[in-house]
Amino acid sequence: MKKGNLISACLFIILGIYVTMLSNKFPNPGGDQVTGPDFFPKVLSGILIALSILLFVSTVLNKEDRQVGLLEKSAIKAYITMAALILYLVAINIVGFAIATPVFLFGLIRFYGMENYVKIAASSVLATAIIYGVFKVLLAVPLPMGILFG
Repeated sequence: MKKGNLISACLFIILGIYVTMLSNKFPNPGGDQVTGPDFFPKVLSGILIALSILLFVSTVLNKEDRQVGLLEKSAIKAYITMAALILYLVAINIVGFAIATPVFLFGLIRFYGMENYVKIAASSVLATAIIYGVFKVLLAVPLPMGILFG
């Protein structure tokens, strides 16, 4: 696992630098304003570089080299989560964001062990409402309506 962590950390550092260099070429119609079109990619690439450096350093300093088998419980949970995410991406285009997201969150939260259905439902709906409010209302980003309701 150490070798994989070191390789992926280096690759993500290179990717972060590449994205930063690309975003420097974005046109800035606002002049010297702080938040031009290059702002968000630069922030994300900076976070990516910082986390990759953290992964690299923690891997080098860690003496323990734990291997995760392909059929261990944690690996199987990761596979199920990936499959659920793929199903969510399909569902969001069919039934839309407002229906697919709380159902996806409800299922994932329940899968990872929370048993109180009222809390799961409330947090799923609240998270969906917050995401909707930030992207649709605040940032005016269109969210998928789905082919059934669009």
